[in-house]
Amino acid sequence: MALLLVLVIVALLTSLLTELSFSTMVDMHLTETFRDNTRAYYLAKGGVNAGRMILQADNNNYDSLDETWSNGVINYPVGEGSVTILIEDLDGKLDINGMVVGNNPQAIVTDRFYRLLVAIGLDKLADPAELTAALIDWMDTGDDPYTEIHTDGQSLPVSGAEDIYYKSLSQPYRCKNGPLETLQELSLVKGFTPEIVKRVSPHLAVNGTLAININTASAEVLMSLDLQINRDTAEAIIDYRQTEPVKSVAQLETILTPEDYVVLKTLGNIGQLGTKSHTYRVESYAMVNDGSRRLMAEIDKRNNKLLFFKVN
Repeated sequence: MALLLVLVIVALLTSLLTELSFSTMVDMHLTETFRDNTRAYYLAKGGVNAGRMILQADNNNYDSLDETWSNGVINYPVGEGSVTILIEDLDGKLDINGMVVGNNPQAIVTDRFYRLLVAIGLDKLADPAELTAALIDWMDTGDDPYTEIHTDGQSLPVSGAEDIYYKSLSQPYRCKNGPLETLQELSLVKGFTPEIVKRVSPHLAVNGTLAININTASAEVLMSLDLQINRDTAEAIIDYRQTEPVKSVAQLETILTPEDYVVLKTLGNIGQLGTKSHTYRVESYAMVNDGSRRLMAEIDKRNNKLLFFKVN
């Protein structure tokens, strides 16, 4: 009986020690992961600051994809970890928050957005006019849905969406009636399916300027500038800038038709097309052992101002 009692006690102690050892190992692993995540956060934050320094060091009279800022930094070793820094020019994209000021749609950006949807080929998935109207209603301060869109000499009937539409959904929510903070918000807007958001997002920004940088804009964004600019013209510009950066719109006179060149020259003269950029997105991804953090910041290069900051 004494031997059996001793065996039972030993078995219980062994079980308790095993459980204690496992629990201690789990707690230790969680503590190490928290420590590494914290170190990765500050390393990624340092990457954002390094990206801002790279932008401030770029002070020539043009911004193009062959410069140091565009190459970024890939898996740069720092202590026990590494950091990757990616910098993207937002002035080569269409700033959709410029579509509306208060309760007033802005014709220039509205026309560009409509043309962009057509250039991407979204007219095969949805009506570009309906998408344009829904986005204007999402951002304007009024409560009356749009019924007609005027673009490029066309008057297109539409049925926009305000609070009445969004409150009638199975999971109702309010119409924002304000500018977008992130492009992910597009998924809340009537008609913007995941496929449409995925295809249009690479060409859009929520922090930008009216002046598009001809050195970094996609073919579709270039086509959105004016009806005169077709895909052949846009691709000719892209082919040219791959050989040398565009420091002045005048450089393109020899490769474009007179009609196309006049359009681009006019846009440049009125400040809607340029060769420099002011707004950038800096993404920093850091890893330290098992910890990782991704930070995103949008920067106004002119005064090194932080416009947006997000931690993933």
